[in-house]
Amino acid sequence: MKKILSKIQFLGLSLKKEIIIFSVINIVIIAGFLVGGILLNNPVFYGFCAGFPVVFSIFYINRYDKMIAKINNDNLIEFAELFGFFRIYIKNGYNVYNGLKEIAKFANKNLKEKLLNLIDEIDEDKSVQPFVNFAKDFNEIIIEELMISIYQMIDDGEQSNYLVQFEFIFDKFSEELDARELQKKNSILGTLSSAPLIGSCFLIIVVTIGIIGLIGEITNGI
Repeated sequence: MKKILSKIQFLGLSLKKEIIIFSVINIVIIAGFLVGGILLNNPVFYGFCAGFPVVFSIFYINRYDKMIAKINNDNLIEFAELFGFFRIYIKNGYNVYNGLKEIAKFANKNLKEKLLNLIDEIDEDKSVQPFVNFAKDFNEIIIEELMISIYQMIDDGEQSNYLVQFEFIFDKFSEELDARELQKKNSILGTLSSAPLIGSCFLIIVVTIGIIGLIGEITNGI
């Protein structure tokens, strides 16, 4: 339960609103199946539909993970775009500190906050730790490597030998990100292609339940 609450808090959602939506939809589902069972007068229908509220609950709660994953993925894409600009700033004579301040202006709300925190930490701590702290929010080893290489560029800027290292790691990161996005699109297309089959299976199950109910009524009539 604590994990769910922390996810809701991370997403900035209203706990009260989430509980209300969750409860109302479950009540509607249960009421709908009860009415359907009464109209069909078929006990099998109740047995078949009893698991639907549970399935809905699982999907509803798991949606928090998907929302968090989307935010993290959007941040990775934003990171790639911003630090592409950062590389340009460095090559045009900006130092690391000013380069970070410049790209923070174009960041989305979430990433801008992280960058401003990084800049504030740099003001207080001249070690590599602020860069490592920034990287930890992304939970990606390659971003930690990128941030460490940026820290190593502080003294020399565009003349630093570490700029080559940064560009190598950054290009590798961009390639991995592109590969993930391609894989995700292929996965979505695969899911969409299987949707008609799932719908057909569901329709067959519903028709089968109706036939069983009809046979039961005929048998009882005999």
